[in-house]
Parts: sequence; structure tokens; C-alpha cells
Amino acid sequence: MSLSKHTKAELLEMLSSQGIDAKSSMKKAELIDLLENATTSERLEAASEVPELKPNTESEAKPSASQPVFLVVGVFIALAILAWIIL
Repeated sequence: MSLSKHTKAELLEMLSSQGIDAKSSMKKAELIDLLENATTSERLEAASEVPELKPNTESEAKPSASQPVFLVVGVFIALAILAWIIL
């Protein structure tokens, strides 16, 4: 697609849609250069992007060893309180 076929207003709209600040006082050739550079840099970024791998932490893989201990201690304390109340 040839950018020179577009009007200056269309080029400004394309730049603003890509998040590039351009002034209306710029020449059409400067706007085209900005768009071409933005397109080239986007292609380079897309080619070099590596999907981020989420680190596998132990807490996500399996429950912590302390969780069953807290459960047992909690149950023991609850039973002790109930026994104290009843007796």
C-alpha cells in the first residue's frame, strides 16, 4: 500500500491511531517517514517478541508442607477448647 496516495489528514489519523504524536504543520513526506518507521519498528518488535513464561513456583505446583500442620494444630486447639467448655 502506497502511503503517498493518502491525504495529509488521513496520514495524521493513521499516526494518531498508532499512538504517534504528529503535528499538522509537518510535511506529508515527514508523516510518511514516521508511518514507515513505525511500521518497521512494529515488525521488528513482533519478530523479536518471545512469549513471557510464567515462573513455576512451588506454591502453585503443590500445597505447602505447613498447610496440613496448621490444619491439624487448628483442629487440636478447637477440640481442646470444646473439651474445656464441656468439662
